[in-house]
Amino acid sequence: MKKFERVDVGYINTPLERLNNLSDYYSDVDIYIKRDDMTGLALGGNKTRKLDYIVKYALDNNYTTLLTVGGPQTNHGRLTIAAAAKFGLKSILVCDGKAPKKAQGNLILDKMMGAEVIFIDDEGRTDEQQAIHKKEEIAKIIQEREANGEKVLDIPLGGSSAIGAYGYLQCAKEIIDQLKEMNLKIDYLFCGYGSTGTFAGLWLGAKYFGADFEVVGVPVFPTPFSTEHCANLINELADNCEIDIDCKPEQLKVIGGFENNKYAGPAYGKTNEEIREVIYQMAQQEGIICDPCYTGKTLYGMIDSIKSPEVYNKKLLFLHTGGAPAIFADPFAEDIQEEIWINNVIQK
Repeated sequence: MKKFERVDVGYINTPLERLNNLSDYYSDVDIYIKRDDMTGLALGGNKTRKLDYIVKYALDNNYTTLLTVGGPQTNHGRLTIAAAAKFGLKSILVCDGKAPKKAQGNLILDKMMGAEVIFIDDEGRTDEQQAIHKKEEIAKIIQEREANGEKVLDIPLGGSSAIGAYGYLQCAKEIIDQLKEMNLKIDYLFCGYGSTGTFAGLWLGAKYFGADFEVVGVPVFPTPFSTEHCANLINELADNCEIDIDCKPEQLKVIGGFENNKYAGPAYGKTNEEIREVIYQMAQQEGIICDPCYTGKTLYGMIDSIKSPEVYNKKLLFLHTGGAPAIFADPFAEDIQEEIWINNVIQK
């Protein structure tokens, strides 16, 4: 396998441990967690593994500015901005929709770290028109900055390029090595399925390094990216790494459906009662915080899968990808008021 150089954006070799209380509660399974919320930089998260390689590419090619896209509570955006600050680069975050009157959650951190945050309002446009408009606006932003002497690296949603996904190919080996040290065999690794870079890297890494477990994707978008899209990314990564593995879409295990996905909630970044219930459960039984964009939905998918005969008496690994700042932003902060605050406070 061809290897790529990296810089240390965050920490690797994150803890892998058993969730004792959750495993006792769901007595038919053993549940473990990989703590990629503990990667260090700017409150941590999985995107640092991708940025290890993306930032190395940027530095080697004399880029001065990192630009990326996402929703207002994008974790990838926050960590891209943090990586830019750490390595002396400028940063631009392009967000969908109208700028909120008040910064919340990740947006507060983005501005604290010096990012230029630009909102593109696409109200009234179709999805296809939105995509074209966003592409045109980003091209204008890059052209303007480069006319002023900057060199801008346009990083895709979630850092999900072949370069970024390589970080999770290497994470698969890290997990396999940790499991060997623990003399532990895992049956399923559950991870979020969003822009698909994390899933793609883990899937290819698991195949290449001979993992015993199957990687299971839990969508975070109600209409997820197709398995064809993800297989293409996996094959691009395999080609770049000179790995002789060809992925077919039907080989990928993504649960909950591709239309009105069961686990994704009403929209990206929005939850329903079932998702919030497992977020509370993890917090109350393990003291671990999951977010409404990614990890809460991944956790819900894993917990719901316990009901199936396929998962009975198996060992499960939950990839925690971070995202806690979104807890402190609407709509999640608003949704939870009645459930855990109003009428639940003791005043003496």
